[in-house]
Amino acid sequence: MVLPFSARAAALPFLRGVNFTAEGRGGYSAETAAPMLVKLAASGVNSVALVPYGFHRPGTGAIRYNMGMEADDRIRDVSGAVRKAGMKLLLKPQLWTPGVFTGDLEFTAEADRTAWFAQYTAFATHHASLAKEINADLYCIANEFGKLSRHEAYWRGLIKQVRGIYSGPLVYAASQGPEFENLRFWDALDYIGLNNYYPLRSDFSAGHLPAIIEKVWSKIRKPVLFTECGYSTFENPHLQPWDESPRQLSPEHQARAYESLLRVVYDKPWLGGMYWWKVGTNGYGGPADGSHTPWNKPAMDVVRRWYRSGKR
Repeated sequence: MVLPFSARAAALPFLRGVNFTAEGRGGYSAETAAPMLVKLAASGVNSVALVPYGFHRPGTGAIRYNMGMEADDRIRDVSGAVRKAGMKLLLKPQLWTPGVFTGDLEFTAEADRTAWFAQYTAFATHHASLAKEINADLYCIANEFGKLSRHEAYWRGLIKQVRGIYSGPLVYAASQGPEFENLRFWDALDYIGLNNYYPLRSDFSAGHLPAIIEKVWSKIRKPVLFTECGYSTFENPHLQPWDESPRQLSPEHQARAYESLLRVVYDKPWLGGMYWWKVGTNGYGGPADGSHTPWNKPAMDVVRRWYRSGKR
């Protein structure tokens, strides 16, 4: 029996997740990743997002994928370690476009756009087949295409193709702001996906965020999944949460931003889960690291306390 999309999402628990990215020489090998997965499980993490990248240089039609430390065989290998650690698995392939934010990709010529969509369809359906093979618990069809996601008919067609391959719940990872708030094909998916980099107030307060999210949720009535959320370890990361521009380090500010967000969203009935950006397979991080990873920083202590609280 094929479940309707509402039932697919309802079948999953609250997802206490992190984006688990391939880092270091081992990348997505079970040997490298297994020790980190055990540590994450002990921290209350019950789901990880695996993020295999496709590489696309604007101006060329080709999207290259299934390579290196994120190749399909590595995903198969690490998925076994994820299961052994007792975790759910989100497969979340996304594009790396050197020098260009994917949200700015657009094509003035219809022929060029059609060619790109054909390439992306091959990329997305390839990974849908991989999601089926590894029995992923959910699948993300795309990540942050703010301008291209306006072409509603294409995305509805892609969702239909993906559902013909993979029977689990689907999500799209929208950028905070206009893309998330105006996307026209949420109804075709199982989750409302948000890469939650909405700024906090200057005093770190986050009380304004639930109203923004609830406005979208109230129209669609599907669980909201933070496909990404997080803050860098530099000073005042809450003002531009996406930014990793080098400046004064402040692990304390990162932890404060984590705490502020969790306080206002964690008990909301519309929240289906969250995936912090990001924890690497090699466990990189620490107080001298300015990146978004919370690993070996006070922010991870915040995550651990909330994830192990029993509140969700």
